[in-house]
Amino acid sequence: MTRFQRNGPDGLQKYFLYLIIADWLLLILGGFLLSRVSFVYAAVICIMLLLYNVLLVKLCFIRARRASDGYLLYPVVTACLVAGGLLAWQFLFR
Repeated sequence: MTRFQRNGPDGLQKYFLYLIIADWLLLILGGFLLSRVSFVYAAVICIMLLLYNVLLVKLCFIRARRASDGYLLYPVVTACLVAGGLLAWQFLFR
């Protein structure tokens, strides 16, 4: 029996790349909206962004452990730190 070797990225890797792009777009949109909404709504936005980023980091760590996709971790971890910074800014300086 011959082994099947895949050439190029699989569908799951493309899905993760789309999730990372959507994550950064949500962070940019959330950053613009924080000053325009009330404190409660801004806190909810920050917490939801942070939870989305934490889930995405966990999924990317699982994916990077299975395949050699360690390069996916850098933009995701950076986005998680940015979301944490937005949350800290929201509660400390607003």
